[in-house]
Amino acid sequence: MTRTTKTVLGGWLMCASALAACVDNDTPGVESDTDATAGAVTATPPPTGVADTEAPSDSSSVPPDDSSGGGSGAESAGSSDTSTPGTTGVDDPTGSAATGCQKVDLLFVIDNDLTMKSEQEGLIGAFPAFYDGIKSTLGMQDTHVMAIGADDGKGVSNTSQCLGPGKCFCGPAPLCCAMTCEGGNAETCNGIPCAGLAISECASQYGAGRDYSNSGKFCEIADGRRYMLDSQPDLPAAFDCAASVGQYEAQNDKRPMFAATEAVSAAMNGAGGCDEGFLRSDALLVVVFVSDKDDTNENGGTGSPGGPQEWYDALVAAKGGNAGSVVVLGLVGDGNMTGGGCAPNMAPDMEALAGGPAPRLQEFVSKFSHSAIGSICAADYGPFFTNGITVVDQACDAFTPG
Repeated sequence: MTRTTKTVLGGWLMCASALAACVDNDTPGVESDTDATAGAVTATPPPTGVADTEAPSDSSSVPPDDSSGGGSGAESAGSSDTSTPGTTGVDDPTGSAATGCQKVDLLFVIDNDLTMKSEQEGLIGAFPAFYDGIKSTLGMQDTHVMAIGADDGKGVSNTSQCLGPGKCFCGPAPLCCAMTCEGGNAETCNGIPCAGLAISECASQYGAGRDYSNSGKFCEIADGRRYMLDSQPDLPAAFDCAASVGQYEAQNDKRPMFAATEAVSAAMNGAGGCDEGFLRSDALLVVVFVSDKDDTNENGGTGSPGGPQEWYDALVAAKGGNAGSVVVLGLVGDGNMTGGGCAPNMAPDMEALAGGPAPRLQEFVSKFSHSAIGSICAADYGPFFTNGITVVDQACDAFTPG
């Protein structure tokens, strides 16, 4: 389908852990609540640019039974686009395929480490304007929106606790609740009766869309899907829930790029897959990831298998070999980049916006012609996402549906 209209961006503003942790009844604990959305802030992040090679590298709803199993093109988050958007969708009398996009698949990959609270809140706060801006700028009404964590969901939050029968707060749900209920410690967990607890295999799969918040709230995603459509009632609230992936130690590694490539794999998107139907061949794929540390498996580190080139190849292969049909937007630690918003030797912090240098993630982003890097340390993610809308728009101009 061709795109015949677009809306000009100018004047548009952005609105913004052993279940030993399920402690004895006489052990105090603090409930973790990651469903809150960060308030709007107004500081503008410094622009990021070329890598500096000399720098150091509660709802109580009961859920339904779910038994389903290029070139260096990263743009600065602070850059301004002065080009005039091109017009697409005009019929070509020569018979050439028209370019443009009428469908967009939005994939959010969200690090759920212990230091990610503020960063998750910043993403959730910036989402509504980003979502609305893409739709209005592209003049389309057909988006898929999915949020995934960086692990397989088997970890248990270090703030999980049991205060007595029926008063368990476990994260991430629902596997934590399964352990709680099977142990006979409670009749309910996170407000869900143990007798009716239905756990899908998808709850423990890298790349499966989240349909619970970390604190146990069921996200009420329509029709039992693990991703949202434009018709989703109160889509921003559903995204807030799904994107509240929490902060906890994982039983297995945090592997954000592995999670991302799994999310768009044929197995996950085919019939019976956890994300069945999310990825469409005739839609532009936009991958947004947020992490305050690099994804590394070198020098004793753990992380996604392979490296930037393998991650790139996997995403492009998922789109039939068409690299131009993929947009990648990464919020990462950028202290190793010229003009970065994070201090050069900064480390992730549990209480503040902070992030360590992420050269591998930066290299991954830069491989895509349609891409942008933003600072995880920015007080306001709005400008990054405003620029992201421009990047998506430019990719859409050149997009030929598969």
